[in-house]
Amino acid sequence: MVELRFIAALLLTLSATVRGQSEPVINMLVDRDSIGVGELLTVQLISDEPLAGGQRWQWPEFSPGDTLTQGWEIISVTGPDSSASTALEAGLRRVQNIAVMAWDTGAMVLGPFALVDSGKVAAQTARTTVEVGLVPLEDNPAPKPMQGFKAYQFTWWERLQSALPWVFGVIVSALLGLWLYKKWRSREAKEMQETPPSTPEIPAHVTALALLRQLEQDQPWTQGQGKEAQAVLSEAVRVHLQGSFGVKALERTTDELAQTLRSAPIQGMAQEESDWMIALLQRSDLVKFAKQDMDGDAHLRVVQESIEWITRTIPSPDPAAQVESGKPPSSPQQGHA
Repeated sequence: MVELRFIAALLLTLSATVRGQSEPVINMLVDRDSIGVGELLTVQLISDEPLAGGQRWQWPEFSPGDTLTQGWEIISVTGPDSSASTALEAGLRRVQNIAVMAWDTGAMVLGPFALVDSGKVAAQTARTTVEVGLVPLEDNPAPKPMQGFKAYQFTWWERLQSALPWVFGVIVSALLGLWLYKKWRSREAKEMQETPPSTPEIPAHVTALALLRQLEQDQPWTQGQGKEAQAVLSEAVRVHLQGSFGVKALERTTDELAQTLRSAPIQGMAQEESDWMIALLQRSDLVKFAKQDMDGDAHLRVVQESIEWITRTIPSPDPAAQVESGKPPSSPQQGHA
């Protein structure tokens, strides 16, 4: 087949030389004239193109997967390769190989393929007919035994080499998990060390009694600070009232506090104790705001009476202790809004 193709190309060259070719020529060669369904057929396109005046011809375009006329499927494409034309004094020869395949049987036509100049056909190949038939099966279509097959066994070293990446990955994962666990435990221990011990909250009645006893000791009214002394006394009573019984006393005036207690009595405090406390705050307001004066003994007496009142009204934290002391257990504290 190669010799036939060479002879055909030589004849095309000689004929073009004899005719004194001045126009482009494109020819098509096939490697055989009959194939089976699904077999490859090689098609070769050869052109001789004059280059006078810098003219260049448009070569036909082929892509693998495209379909030609008559249902030929393009499998692969090479080139086109360019060289100096042997048939022309000033010309270009291009060669391109195309592998095609047919899926239908019968006489199938290939071509024509054309060179184009400015949208017009300048030269084209002749049509070629190829006979496509069924590929005959072998007499015995059963699978043949494998030739030259040799049983192969992996050695222990080869098996170990294939398992080494997995073993290494497991070890690295375990070490990483252990490091993260230790880091988490050390962080938890550090947070526990850095957390300062919680300071127990001082009961409100303790704070109030401390203010009153300091007032009893310093006696600032002897230095003309009677109004300041009454302000401290009022604050101590309100601290005890708010911290021990949940009554919002620090933010309210005495009148607002009295109105609230008339509508909602204090749980855990006798009514007479509540009334005495309101009278005490009202008398203290007269000294603070109405500029009424009190003698030293009156100041000291009201401070001592406030200490006794707070001591009497300290709520018992244990209801069982109240039962043993003969007092009725106090109800749960009720906040006063």
